[in-house]
Amino acid sequence: MSKKLPRCEACRLPYRADRFNVGRQKYCTRESCVQARKRKRQRTGYAKRRSEDPQFRAAENARCAAANRRRREQRRRHGGVVADTAPGLQYVVAGLLSQVTDTSDPRELQQHLAFYAARGRRLALTAPTGTDPP
Repeated sequence: MSKKLPRCEACRLPYRADRFNVGRQKYCTRESCVQARKRKRQRTGYAKRRSEDPQFRAAENARCAAANRRRREQRRRHGGVVADTAPGLQYVVAGLLSQVTDTSDPRELQQHLAFYAARGRRLALTAPTGTDPP
């Protein structure tokens, strides 16, 4: 009778373990599983270093606080909308607006974008808050 193959911790598929590492191997050799193993190892190492090294913890706290300040400032500048929340979304919106307005002129498209952005801001300011739509 054949031996049951181990299952990968990332993808849960059976794999044939390396013959020199049978007892310790937990992941298969698929690219996505190798990346998952690396992410787990890096997360574990980061958490361990953060808990054991007070200087590293202080530096990370300062780095995170600075990033939060930048994010809050960006939200304040852009009226609550954070730029680059979805990479490529600006191109989708520009392409859709270009199709709807039937224009390929970048300057004219920029004017339309500015008009619709201002209209959206006005609608957001006048919309009732805290109520659900019917």
